[in-house]
Amino acid sequence: MVEFRVLGAVDLRGEGGAELRAVLSQPKRVALLAYLGAASPRGFHRRDALLALFWPELDQDRARAALRQALHGLRRSLGDGAIEGRGTEEIRLDTGSVRCDAVAFDDAVDERRHADAVELYGGELLAGFFISGAVEFEQWLDLERARLRRRAVEAAWALAGECNAAGNASLAAHWARHAAALVRDDEEALRRLIGLLSDLGDRAGALQAYDAFARRLSDEYEAEPAADTRALIASVRSRESIVTSAAPAVANASHPSASRERPESESAPVAAAAASPAPDLRQEMAPRPRPRTPLATVAALITVVTVTLTAALVWGRDTSSLAPTRVVVARFSNRTGDTSLNALGQLARDEIARGLALTEVVELADPGIAARNIAGGATPAAGPEGVAAAARTLSIATGSGLAVLGAYYRRGPTIEFAASVVDQRAGRILRILEPVRGDPADPRAALTTLRDQIMVVAAEAVDPRLGASASAAAGPPRYEAYAEFITGVGIWYDGRNGRDALPHFTRAIALDSTFALPLIWSAWVHQTFGQCDSTEAIAARLGALRLSRLEQIQIDRQMARCRGDLESAYRLGHVLADARPQSEVWQEQLARDALNFHRPREASLILERLHPDEGALRGRASYYNWLTNARHLLGEHDVELEVALRGRARFPGNLAMWRTELLALSALGRGDEVVTRLDEIDALATDPLRRKPTVLREIALDIAAHGNVTAGRLALMRTLQWHVAQPAVDRATDANRFELAQAYHAIGHLDSARAITEALVSSNPEAEQFVGLLGVVAARRGDIAGADAIAARLARMSRHYSRGAATYWRACIAAEQGRRDDAVAMLRRALAEGYVFNGLFFLSAHLEPSFARLRGHPPFDELMRPRG
Repeated sequence: MVEFRVLGAVDLRGEGGAELRAVLSQPKRVALLAYLGAASPRGFHRRDALLALFWPELDQDRARAALRQALHGLRRSLGDGAIEGRGTEEIRLDTGSVRCDAVAFDDAVDERRHADAVELYGGELLAGFFISGAVEFEQWLDLERARLRRRAVEAAWALAGECNAAGNASLAAHWARHAAALVRDDEEALRRLIGLLSDLGDRAGALQAYDAFARRLSDEYEAEPAADTRALIASVRSRESIVTSAAPAVANASHPSASRERPESESAPVAAAAASPAPDLRQEMAPRPRPRTPLATVAALITVVTVTLTAALVWGRDTSSLAPTRVVVARFSNRTGDTSLNALGQLARDEIARGLALTEVVELADPGIAARNIAGGATPAAGPEGVAAAARTLSIATGSGLAVLGAYYRRGPTIEFAASVVDQRAGRILRILEPVRGDPADPRAALTTLRDQIMVVAAEAVDPRLGASASAAAGPPRYEAYAEFITGVGIWYDGRNGRDALPHFTRAIALDSTFALPLIWSAWVHQTFGQCDSTEAIAARLGALRLSRLEQIQIDRQMARCRGDLESAYRLGHVLADARPQSEVWQEQLARDALNFHRPREASLILERLHPDEGALRGRASYYNWLTNARHLLGEHDVELEVALRGRARFPGNLAMWRTELLALSALGRGDEVVTRLDEIDALATDPLRRKPTVLREIALDIAAHGNVTAGRLALMRTLQWHVAQPAVDRATDANRFELAQAYHAIGHLDSARAITEALVSSNPEAEQFVGLLGVVAARRGDIAGADAIAARLARMSRHYSRGAATYWRACIAAEQGRRDDAVAMLRRALAEGYVFNGLFFLSAHLEPSFARLRGHPPFDELMRPRG
């Protein structure tokens, strides 16, 4: 068997171990072989897709010849059976003939053979490897390197957990250091390493790891570690003195004479603030002001919570069986030394459980099972290990992926309640709540405050749409505010009319003026519907709040979209996706930004890794819309149709999904079939972002753009018939009149198009699209003076956040007049100004009938070529 190593230094050896230098001396053949071997999903690859990846600079015939030559050379070196075909257009690497270490690595991780996986990961995919002129391959390589690195880190941490569970502390520390070294700039990994080393008793090792990281950060970036990291290392440095002072309190918890009062003057940072860190962010997240927590609470949280970061994460067990949406609430531990207050522990547990039941998004664990464990009244064994073991037992006994742990302390005449929410499946503390104080005789007000905070944290934990957006630095909002916010999110993100979400966001803001996320999502809705003045006003309002870094990036991204700065929006989308790599929400949004920035290959690579029928993307039809758009622009129409059919099966009555299927069919040359199916549109539901007349016209134009002019004309006639069949009140709207005018223009009924458009311009003189279409019709009718006058009028139009609309229509006029170079120049300018019609500039340019005469013109074809 041929052995192909791509993790680390590239190596290729045939039977007997001989180096296959004929291949290794040809970088593009190495790259092609690596892609065939390592690209996911595994299996066959279309030749057209390979041409775009490796020979984008060549025309179709020369690129195909280059691919044939490369495959011939590979087969000659590897053996005829190493690369097999399916038909004439698909090829794959035969894994029975060629063993690739990247595939073996993925298999080892999937099968939880963590030791094998760590051994197989010899370094970065194709380390130091480069081929010129293959931008899309380089993009794939960057994304794949990041994916494999993440999996290697996960395997190393899992191996550390296995060693720790087996009692081998030194080996656990070794693999933890190895995991952190793979992502040397990731502060989350550093914090995790520090926490493990500290809990293993290696405080010196924890301090050394921090000092080395801090020195390198200062030398390379002139920066210092984030506040969360500094707080954590401060707790490690003080751990010995804190635990010494706290241990007697824990050990003597049942002794009624033990005093639990702490002086008010003592204060320190919350040592366990690293429980919910932001991955790989070198700049501090700027939190809203929070009160400093007393030293007594630091000791309490270290005792009750901090070690759950390691010991209570069910290390050494399969956590996949724990229900991710089930939460168990432990009875709060009485740390007051006063047994007459024992009932407060059950009261706290019951009040929090009742609140969690009200969220209707989490499942409350069986209280009977909980009662037989830690919640039943027995205080856990003294010390952090006892609490951790109790938490582990509780989660396993109830099958709960989430656990709420807490304790209460005497503070002068009041009782202080401290709590944390632990995600046992993911192996992390979600949040340590700010302690609250109450009257021992009637603590309900304090427990209500704590309950509301826990309700929000638990709801965020099980809703994948929100965990990536929320600020890890800010405290939870009031639950009433959160409930309104999550209702709005459900309306907006699940494909309903986004405008209906705005009242819920507004009510959430009214209930809690410091809650930033409803404002951010309101800005998102307004931006999507082109209401950028409202987005700008919201951004100004957010300026009065102290936002976390990720919250600020979210609003900056929306403003970049409003300004038409597609490159900045794409860059900020990358920052969000990189900061929250597990968030499918931000991965999908990055794919959309990549599409807008004309990177359909990158968009399709991102989207294909996501899970559209579960988690954050469940019920979100737009996923299929973005992916089919990307495939359409790449010319991969067989794959486009397959994706469209998946979307149609998932959302059978959805107008946008029907559109994707018919666009794919038209691109495959099946325009005649498409025309016979246009009547299906009457049975489809309306869509908040797609309009039926627009969909009909786009399908007709796509049929014509792919060469079937006769079928395209028939489809346009069907579009006109649809307009005639509508009620008069619907036909009278500006939107439908404009659609009708565009259909008349496309089919060549110019007098009808002019009459409608003149009326629209008369009542809407500043609307670029109405003025622009009037100029296009004039140009097509041969009215040179009229078209030039309208083009000049468009050049003078200046509307806030117009994002290149006037320039785009000037390009259409120039194209109709035969001024091809001028048309392309103005198209480039419109793109630079941020013109994105219906979310996608290049698809609209592909369908625009005015640009039909530009196809085949080299500058236009070059403009339309995907960037990546």
